[in-house]
Amino acid sequence: MSCAAYKDGVLAADTRAYGGSWQASPGQKAKIHLLEDGTRVAITSATVGAPDRFLAWLKAGAVPEEFGAGDPACSVLLVKPDGSVFLARDSLYFSGPLDCKQYAIGSGCDYALGAMAMGASAEDAVRIACQLDPHSGEPVQVL
Repeated sequence: MSCAAYKDGVLAADTRAYGGSWQASPGQKAKIHLLEDGTRVAITSATVGAPDRFLAWLKAGAVPEEFGAGDPACSVLLVKPDGSVFLARDSLYFSGPLDCKQYAIGSGCDYALGAMAMGASAEDAVRIACQLDPHSGEPVQVL
């Protein structure tokens, strides 16, 4: 679980690590990453380890046949160096480029989208989501 938001060229995410449905957070972890080609990616999931598996697959070339068995079980927001935005949800295939000025994924996405609609930056929107969503927590990471 978590929250990641994109607006005005900025990708932000909370850093609360998810410990599973019946466990408290085990600490913090990065949920947004910079790939070698300059692509920024945010990955959220309610399945422990799913974001790490998806990130490793992206870094290895993102060949669908090489993902292995099972559903990716995560939401992914991908921002290319040219600013184009793509979305994947429980899939290896991305939708896009999306025609949007802002977007958010994760359990806190509704809070973040509302905050951005009222003028908040992506970073501030994630901070607001952290205050309202029990599965999101600071500090906020920004790329």
